[in-house]
Amino acid sequence: MIYQQVLSYTTCGRSTTNITQQIQQLVQKSDIQTGTCHIFVQHTSASLMLCENADPDVRVI
Repeated sequence: MIYQQVLSYTTCGRSTTNITQQIQQLVQKSDIQTGTCHIFVQHTSASLMLCENADPDVRVI
């Protein structure tokens, strides 16, 4: 099963935007139980930053 969604964000110059809740909602909405969530950043000057230690749940198996 493939589930794809496009999200758009507008920023005012250099900044960070936390999209964690939006991604979690989309994964939940997809109703997919097992899989991998791929996030593709289309803009050349944008980047994706992962901060795994920000939430203690990611350190639990």
